[in-house]
Amino acid sequence: MLECENFSFYSCNFVFVELFKHKEKLLKLTHNKEEILTSLEVILKRITLINEETISLFSRKRAYKLVKDVDLKDLPFVSLALELDAFLWTGDRKLQRELGNKGFNKFFILKNF
Repeated sequence: MLECENFSFYSCNFVFVELFKHKEKLLKLTHNKEEILTSLEVILKRITLINEETISLFSRKRAYKLVKDVDLKDLPFVSLALELDAFLWTGDRKLQRELGNKGFNKFFILKNF
């Protein structure tokens, strides 16, 4: 099971769309439906949801410049990371690479996941 007591998680409402969209991929990667469901339950209980509309225009503009050539669906997550000066948790290697090329390198890396 995922140990996350030492972390605070924040996300925008769009996280639910992404979780459902990638549900099958997550299940295939873990090969253990119960483990992934338990981990997701633990994480979802600890997530503080932030309404995307409350993120400053400044952070949204900065995020747009970072993601416009990669994937605009990541705009809310990158905006929120910038707004909170937080680490971005993503398994999207292309996004990590492209953001890194543009100077954003604050990624939350979960080992053995």
